[in-house]
Amino acid sequence: MNLIALTDTKLATLHCQLANEIARRTKATTNGHDAAAIVKGQELAKRAVIVAAAGNHSLPLFGPPNVGKTMLRAVALELGLAETFESRPCPCGHFTDPRHECKCTARKIERHRAKFPAADITVEVPPVPERELSSRLQGTTLADMQQQIDNMAQYESLDLDEHGCNLLKAAVAEMGIDAAAREGIIRVARTIANLDNSEQIEPCHLCEAINYRTLR
Repeated sequence: MNLIALTDTKLATLHCQLANEIARRTKATTNGHDAAAIVKGQELAKRAVIVAAAGNHSLPLFGPPNVGKTMLRAVALELGLAETFESRPCPCGHFTDPRHECKCTARKIERHRAKFPAADITVEVPPVPERELSSRLQGTTLADMQQQIDNMAQYESLDLDEHGCNLLKAAVAEMGIDAAAREGIIRVARTIANLDNSEQIEPCHLCEAINYRTLR
């Protein structure tokens, strides 16, 4: 299919069809169950999904096979976040997996990651330790996640105090963050502050937002 030759209307239709098909497949994966409750562990990844859904931030999920990426994507869709996708961190999928040896060359990994689209939040979904897989304790459920979003504040100010400005300035210099990414960090931090019901964007909110920009 020649995407360049398609009109804006046809592209919009194709995007809608693709989103509907993704939603259908991920919902079928859960088989009517709570997708968040099915995922063992991965509480940090669930937190990222909450932040992304709360602020409608784009969210890619990276990790080796069979760690819960598909279920987490289903959770994101249930929470109304359409801009999400999943991928392996390298062609074989084991670059960040201590259980398996990654045989991909640095060049292959670089080419693989060059295909990733820019995103507001980047999440690595690691293998789950055996103690968490065998635990009977229930983690964060879909209802828990939805409640956090429902209870969030709606402040809009993107202003930072002196400590926040200094923190962001240091991160920009150390990580080579461009202007667009800098603005994205502030918007994500605003969402995190709202989830915390804080009118002011605090350094802790910025730290969490900055951490979502990193990918090993």
